Amino acid sequence: MRLVTSLFAMALAIGAVIAPGVEPGAAVAAMPGAVQSTEAATAVLTFAPAANGALTPGQDLVIAGTVANPTTTAIPAGTATIVLNRAAIRSRAELSSWLAPSSTSSRDSLGTEVLSAATPAVPAGSTVPMQFTVPAASINFGTRASAWGTRTLAIRIAGGGSEIGQAHSSIVWNPGTGVQQTRLGLVMPLTVPPSANGLIPSDLLASYTADGGLLSRQLDAVFDQPGIAIGIDPRVLASIRILGESTPPSATAWLLRLKAASNDSFALGYADSDLAATSQAKATRLLTPTSFPIDPTLFPGAPRATPSGQSTGTPTPTPTDATGTVLPDLASLQAFNYTLPAIAWPASGSVVERDLDSFEAGGLTTTILSSDNVSYGNLSYTPSSAALVGRHKALVSDDGLSRYLNTAVEAPTPVLWEKAMAQLSSAIAVVSLERPAAARTLLATLGRSRPGADPRLAQTLAALATLPWAASASLSEVSAAFITGSAALPATATVTAKPESADRIATVTTLLAAETAAASFSSVLTDPSQITGERRLTLLALLANSWSGDDTWAAETKKYLAKSDRYVTKSVTIARSSATVFTSRNSPLPITVTNKLPWPISVYVTVRSPSNIITIDKDRVELVVEAQSQAKTTVPVTSNANGPVTLTVVLSSATNVQITAPTTIDVDVQAQWETAFTAVVAVLVLGVFGFGIYRTIAKRRRAGRATDAAPLGDSIDDAPTAR
Repeated sequence: MRLVTSLFAMALAIGAVIAPGVEPGAAVAAMPGAVQSTEAATAVLTFAPAANGALTPGQDLVIAGTVANPTTTAIPAGTATIVLNRAAIRSRAELSSWLAPSSTSSRDSLGTEVLSAATPAVPAGSTVPMQFTVPAASINFGTRASAWGTRTLAIRIAGGGSEIGQAHSSIVWNPGTGVQQTRLGLVMPLTVPPSANGLIPSDLLASYTADGGLLSRQLDAVFDQPGIAIGIDPRVLASIRILGESTPPSATAWLLRLKAASNDSFALGYADSDLAATSQAKATRLLTPTSFPIDPTLFPGAPRATPSGQSTGTPTPTPTDATGTVLPDLASLQAFNYTLPAIAWPASGSVVERDLDSFEAGGLTTTILSSDNVSYGNLSYTPSSAALVGRHKALVSDDGLSRYLNTAVEAPTPVLWEKAMAQLSSAIAVVSLERPAAARTLLATLGRSRPGADPRLAQTLAALATLPWAASASLSEVSAAFITGSAALPATATVTAKPESADRIATVTTLLAAETAAASFSSVLTDPSQITGERRLTLLALLANSWSGDDTWAAETKKYLAKSDRYVTKSVTIARSSATVFTSRNSPLPITVTNKLPWPISVYVTVRSPSNIITIDKDRVELVVEAQSQAKTTVPVTSNANGPVTLTVVLSSATNVQITAPTTIDVDVQAQWETAFTAVVAVLVLGVFGFGIYRTIAKRRRAGRATDAAPLGDSIDDAPTAR
């Protein structure tokens, strides 16, 4: 059952039609004389005309393809009927509905039969190739034979009394009475598969740039083809240059070849990040790298930079030394001589009007928009790509042509490629027939969900070059209408809002908030770029358009958020301590800080007291903590009374950014014991001194009385005695 479902989806994607079995009665009514079948098998028909669908008078029409039978019942031998429509298709809507009908039936009127041929049986679970040739003599468009344009083509196969299925395709009848060529410019992203790496590892670069590697295949397919512009991911450039002397030789050679290519070029967002998503998530500016982790040892002879105490994260150019060697900086790692330096290319169908203002504020003055993202009002034909959307310049990529182009370059089999090329060829022809005398210049874009996985890109570009009704155009030529004095004026369009999904915007908003929190936290470092640079590069990698539809993106974003949270909440902490007892009036409060980061930090300790029992004598105390270690400091405080106090401790950076959540420390103040003891001692000392003074005074008084008594006694003894 899974096989049936997969084949059904593949058939719809390429325009093949699966026709369900028809009821026996209906089959007999529609096909008189047919044998009634009790079970009609379901087949997948995939057919395409040769020569990219181009057909000229006197040329046989060759149709090749396959009939696949995914069921457990064999498809009996039957008959194939080839049908052409004599009238040319004049609208793109008509062509689209023909190539991808909502349903089919054996009663469908498909056109004029030009061939009937026998078909072999198709065993259960098998695929049988088939080819039919319609002789040129059987192709008769009657009075419309001189009318150039696209004709519908159908292959109907019946067997066992019912219709097995239909395949719809088209050809371009070219009797030599052609129309103005439609000029077509192409844009291809030069990127790598999605990853969370802000820089591509050296081993992957070596693989990608080797012969037959992903980046080599991309560049080989478009090298020096003026009709295809290259949107270059700056991450590729930076990843090569930052390796210095250790750059793989194949990567160095590849970069030199890229510089030599004559193609138009412009810069994608770093890592081809999603411009529209960040705008709609209210990013304050276009996201770009803020720094790169440069290893000076990879650049011998370059002067070493001395990190500043308060780095902004944006490197400044380093002066050359005597040999002229310099360390690369933010600009030089991403530098390229782009021919179109100010282009924004958001994901297809993802833009709202305010995004254009955001892009322009970031210096991107021209935006590539998908055609389903704009409206031309009542315009009845396909205009040239250049358009003015309000005051903004836009290059509108044609969704229909881009869809056929991508189906072709991604085709896994030759028959699927031939079918897609016939569709692309016919679609361009219909555009040309809309205004036969007016030349127009359109744009088509290659997809970004499968970078480098386009096995038939070179083959498709070569086939396009052979179409008489199409001509290549450079991206500079596509945008020429914006040049003052140009003969062709840009169309006028409005934005048809196509916001990204609410879930995606919510995730991107969360990622941006996490980066902001980590950036604030990084102010504790001597060089904040050690955190901010890595966080920004990883964020840009996670916003790559190539993650679209990748189920692993959610897991990668969770890893990013978890790492940012570890930085902010777990890497720098205040060590918990038991309750502290203060027994003196002026006791320093000890604080221990743990730093789990691989870099030294500088923090400021702030203590707050909720009462007057303790007053804090110094508001902020600086503390330097070495990498992956602990350090202790003390905060001077004064005890004013006895009692318990819960103090609050906070760490902040030099820029006054709070680094940790507040931590509490319980303190029991018993400083009045010291006061009482001092009073007792003072009383004792005073008593001792008082008693000593008293004794001294008393002793002197006794000595004084003794001195006065001695002369008086002598005079009495010496006086004459009366006789």
